[in-house]
Amino acid sequence: MRIFISLYNKMLLMLLLSVASFNAIAQTLHVDDEVSHWEADILGGLNNDGWQFDFGVAYFPLQYIGVKANIGFAGEIEQIEDWGKDELETGHSYASRFKFNPSLVMRTPRLINWKSQNAGIYLFAEPGIILSPGASGSKGARYCNWDFKGGINLQLDRFILFVGYGISDYSLYSGFPTAMNGLPQNDNYITHSGFIGTAYKF
Repeated sequence: MRIFISLYNKMLLMLLLSVASFNAIAQTLHVDDEVSHWEADILGGLNNDGWQFDFGVAYFPLQYIGVKANIGFAGEIEQIEDWGKDELETGHSYASRFKFNPSLVMRTPRLINWKSQNAGIYLFAEPGIILSPGASGSKGARYCNWDFKGGINLQLDRFILFVGYGISDYSLYSGFPTAMNGLPQNDNYITHSGFIGTAYKF
């Protein structure tokens, strides 16, 4: 656990130093001759427990730093024969959890300027926390968890496309809930995820 927290702190420090060190243009707030401080985003991904889906909004008082609040769900991947059916039909219970994920958002200066498309490529980091009630049937689930996401994004006018990697001590099976695909022997573990998404500036 200490190794992951140390790595987390080092990644944050590197991103802050990169923002402070480069005299370059950060991700632009100027779109169509107006300043757009807000972004709405949606993302989907897979992790070592199953799937995740989030949507939310971010506010950027500065070009390279902002705050974000996302809500979403994470759950087990259902067996193909259970797709489109409810639990009464299948008799199977799949674990799922609601998530609230407030975070700080940091973006580097522009790494690649795609002039022909008036676009730019940037790196981002989102340190934050995940607040989540336990899945159905869990006992003593951990409700507050640290979270870190990082990756690369492409801004095209008002649209942003991004891909990234996440690490957290949040786990779907915290508290050993009712589940279909089997429970780990230890519910205190690190969750790794990969995700893609899009955002719209307004």
